[in-house]
Amino acid sequence: MKSITKILLLLFIAISGCKKTYITQEVVEGSKTASAEYLITDYGAKDDGKTDCAAAINSIIASMPASGGTIVIPAGDFLLNAPIIINKNFVTIRGLNAGLRSNVDVPPANVQNPGGGSKLLLGSSNFAISVPTLPDVNGLKNRISGLIIKNLLISGGTSTRGTGINIQQDADGTRIEDVVGINLNTGIIVNAADAMIIRNCWVSECKNSIEMTNGIQNMISNCQLGAQPGGITVKLTNQENFIFSNNHVYPDGDVNLQLNNSDYGNITGNNFQSYYVGLLELNESSNNLVSGNVTWLRLPGDRSRQLRGKDNDYGVFRISGNYNLITNNTITADWADALAKPVTIRSAGGTSNRYDGIKITDITSPRVFFVNESSEIFNCVPAANVFVDGNVANVYIKF
Repeated sequence: MKSITKILLLLFIAISGCKKTYITQEVVEGSKTASAEYLITDYGAKDDGKTDCAAAINSIIASMPASGGTIVIPAGDFLLNAPIIINKNFVTIRGLNAGLRSNVDVPPANVQNPGGGSKLLLGSSNFAISVPTLPDVNGLKNRISGLIIKNLLISGGTSTRGTGINIQQDADGTRIEDVVGINLNTGIIVNAADAMIIRNCWVSECKNSIEMTNGIQNMISNCQLGAQPGGITVKLTNQENFIFSNNHVYPDGDVNLQLNNSDYGNITGNNFQSYYVGLLELNESSNNLVSGNVTWLRLPGDRSRQLRGKDNDYGVFRISGNYNLITNNTITADWADALAKPVTIRSAGGTSNRYDGIKITDITSPRVFFVNESSEIFNCVPAANVFVDGNVANVYIKF
């Protein structure tokens, strides 16, 4: 008989000034690498897109041991009138593949499940996969460890609605990989994650792609992401030591990437495109590195919307916070002809933000930089294109 090891994991993580103490559940030693697999069609789930499959899938999870297991979703359209609830550790939800990824990939007539995709379709449920808030255990903070979601498509159906993945409980080591999200209000919502990785996902044609709050050491990489007009593609709030790298962000959302009170992040090697100012916003966020990104402010069909109702000073990059390093980025700004002196980079607040080696293509506005007195500018643009609040002598500029 395998020995049972009780793990009491005490982590003291400072997030928003508070210490958190966690407890995990019992696990069988060595079982994390050899968990059982459960094919959902063996438990009553139907792939017809009409039969609610939530109860069948949730019954599998309820029957799993503490060591968890793998739920296998075969090719087909699996309707959810209630969310799949994850309330234990080491659960994997694995499809065969995501199939056709986009509304523009129109399948031939009368072909069911083209591309062999494993699809979760929102019926009357607001969420496809949910990790709800769980009660504490013996006065210690509970959390979910080792959740994996991969190789499937989540869709709001024929209209934009609901959330694909909704994680509200403190989670450790979650992996979301090769997941497609379409026709959703928000593709992925996460609260209080530690060491989460979202990678190789395609979350587009959604109102918002990803929203993360109150996290530490999280990563979003190698994804294709895109919000719809009025939405924010990626919104990070109260994050620390995060990585956002090698992503391609589409132009339709009102903001590509927004950081709120998020520090010590690495935003590197991304391709950003947007029709609107505020493409990258660091709001009260400090000690972040923004490096090696290619950014293009494009002309929208309705050129009057390029400022999103903001003034000319708002900026394509809008930075507030302290000691952020914006270096070795390429920014192309195609401004609507009617705009007067729009700003490309705006230091909206904070102190000692540094701009170094930025290649900027901006041929219509003389105000490429609109900065405060503590900003430092190195090797970026001619001095005539720098507009300074206050005393220009207090700004360090080197060309």
